[in-house]
Amino acid sequence: MSVACTPVRTLRGATVVLALVTLASSCSLGNSAESTSASMDSAQRTESSTAQKSLPPSSEQQPLTWTNCADDLAAAAGLECATLQVPIDPASPSGPTTELALIRQPSTGSASERIGSLVINPGGPGGSGLEFLTSAAAAFPSELTDAFDLVSFDPRGVAASSPVECLDDAAAEEQLAGDLSPDTAEELSKAVADQKQFLASCRANSAELLTHMSTADVAADLDQIRSALGDEKLTYLGFSYGTAIGAVYATLYPENSRALVLDGSVSPKSTSEEEALAQAQGFENTLANFVSACNADKGCALGPDAAAKIAATRNELNKKPVQVVTPSGTRTLGVDLFDIGLATALYDTSLWGTAAEAIRDINSGGGQLIFSLVDRQLGRQPDGSFDNSSAAQSMVSCADSTERPTAEQSQQAAERIQAAAPTFGQALGWATLSCLGWPMAANPLPEITGKGSPTVLVVGTIGDPATPYAWAEEMTAALESAVLLTYEGDGHTAFLRGGPCVDNAVVTYLIELTVPKVGTRCPNKEQNLSFGGLRDEVVSQLVEGGLPKKLAECVIDGVIKESGSAEFNRMVLEEDVEKLSQLVTAQTLGCASAGD
Repeated sequence: MSVACTPVRTLRGATVVLALVTLASSCSLGNSAESTSASMDSAQRTESSTAQKSLPPSSEQQPLTWTNCADDLAAAAGLECATLQVPIDPASPSGPTTELALIRQPSTGSASERIGSLVINPGGPGGSGLEFLTSAAAAFPSELTDAFDLVSFDPRGVAASSPVECLDDAAAEEQLAGDLSPDTAEELSKAVADQKQFLASCRANSAELLTHMSTADVAADLDQIRSALGDEKLTYLGFSYGTAIGAVYATLYPENSRALVLDGSVSPKSTSEEEALAQAQGFENTLANFVSACNADKGCALGPDAAAKIAATRNELNKKPVQVVTPSGTRTLGVDLFDIGLATALYDTSLWGTAAEAIRDINSGGGQLIFSLVDRQLGRQPDGSFDNSSAAQSMVSCADSTERPTAEQSQQAAERIQAAAPTFGQALGWATLSCLGWPMAANPLPEITGKGSPTVLVVGTIGDPATPYAWAEEMTAALESAVLLTYEGDGHTAFLRGGPCVDNAVVTYLIELTVPKVGTRCPNKEQNLSFGGLRDEVVSQLVEGGLPKKLAECVIDGVIKESGSAEFNRMVLEEDVEKLSQLVTAQTLGCASAGD
């Protein structure tokens, strides 16, 4: 169970816009309009070395001190932040510790309505729970926010939780610009050298956590969080890789489990090659659905022969990569990065229109939009720096796997995967090489059983490209007591995006501990998928967030007029807070004045 998936992400750029419009609107009602950009890069996101402290004698006595979050967006949303020290080695509770960053939205219900805390992990490995809750808290049903404090955290070594470090930005950029799917002996030697360089940098910069990043370690941290929150038993919602955390928790701490939702499940038993193959085939299947929907929609930028246009674009980039001018410099776009960008959009049907536009732009001499999708996947920031999500993802994936194939074995696996998945097998087929030479974890994964835990709710999406539906079936079978809820749609995970059938079932389970009837299937809510661009998607999210539609359209159309459509797309996808803040604040004040 060493699968690496992108964490569940909302369009955080839209959340940035919503928060900025809210702030600017309040300013226009009497307060002076101050710039909100200065403190966006908050102390919550600064890097620090692993803390070297000792736990109190009893972890049961650790209090959490909740304060206003340093991040402006989180603060504007009314969220609170805290930190918690946990042992680096769960087997040595009095030994050195590392610091976890936590975030919560306090319950809005009465004392009689409140059940406790709902702890959420968005996936990854390497996904930030702080970023997720800041983006997604407003989307949670009121029944849940009345019953629970919504709590999330950056897992050990991730983002604000004593982040691990590997390659510096220059080295990461150099490796990314190279050939990610070696075809010759020379290219394979370079790939092996890159992997050795990556491991050496991780060892040099993050030795303390190198062998203590397994999902079993994270599950132990989760139990520390439960205790510090004052909850006798854990109520948990895990997306994507977060399902691995939940399944391991159910296995190691069954007596401390109250309710566990696993949405977009990883496989509890597959080898690294089997996982890479299943993911590659999953993306192939979703690409076929994308092509079919595009051909049926006159508004799709690639219609009516989308498959041929995608194939032609890949063929040209494979023969001759192109140079693309972006705000952070000129970059080389080859077929590997193209495939990564396309796969990123296939995670979420709301980005399908953007994918079509990105491919059309490449064929018209552009390429910035596909790079925005690539950077969204790989954690590359607007200034060309990288967050630590890729480093954390590699550490967790290799800690959870006992496989250490040779370069030759990885090459053979890649050839098999590419033969079975001709489009995405090239980019995903080399996944087995990523743990070459990696040390074994100190706290390895247990066999997933969930023995003794209450019934777990597993949610699987038929058209999920990243965590194929078969994995949800495997997880349901592996757990001693579990029920599978099926969503018959496309995209990665289902809760909060699969419609009321899915949401109601999850909410009922979390509050009442009542699971859906065995065999329950929820229909696809997107029977008539629209290929509108990011403008329409952001406006829709702003309206869902409570803004009047007229104001939302005025602000977004003003930003697009000022910046241009391409730059607007880039700012939203790459979450360029600094530039968004300047433009959105000015447009909001103008729109508010015009409406007076």
